[in-house]
Amino acid sequence: MSITLYANTVGEALDRADSRHWTRPAPRSAKARLRFLLQPEDSSLPTLASRLGIHEALLHQVLTGHRPPADDPLYPALERETVRLWQPRIRRQAHRTILENGGLITVSFRAWFGFTSAAGTTDDPRLRFLTLSLREPYPEHLFTARHTGAAEEELNHILGDALAACYFRHKGSPAALEEVTLKEIDYLEFYY
Repeated sequence: MSITLYANTVGEALDRADSRHWTRPAPRSAKARLRFLLQPEDSSLPTLASRLGIHEALLHQVLTGHRPPADDPLYPALERETVRLWQPRIRRQAHRTILENGGLITVSFRAWFGFTSAAGTTDDPRLRFLTLSLREPYPEHLFTARHTGAAEEELNHILGDALAACYFRHKGSPAALEEVTLKEIDYLEFYY
């Protein structure tokens, strides 16, 4: 199974972008991914089943060699969790290198994108497909929030601020905006 590089949440999209920096491939089969996820000392089958939202009996069947149907929700859940946890030191090293070299991140997304200006006027959110470059300090904010386990709402807020800074910049200074909203993300991919 290959790794999908886009997602519909900010945290997952950051994790998937990190996969471009791995020095070894992540486990590919469901059984290998499951064994990897069970390696930490604090991880047990019931705990993992709860975290993945999958029945414990199905995880036990996979460990004993059973292969669920290809469309089973187990596969994306295992992929998402494996991508999130694979090679954390390499991930942090890549983030440090990126930040030391200018901290440029490119983001492509298709989502409902809207804003509220300081004057009180509102632009209703519209479905947009955009590719923008995020500059300092936003990559560092995103990486720090992801490393500390920030909630998806916080990551989305940081990304909204970053998009406001680069999308609404007029002659070197940002426009007066109160808030940029990014909702119902259909596609989100980071490049760094």
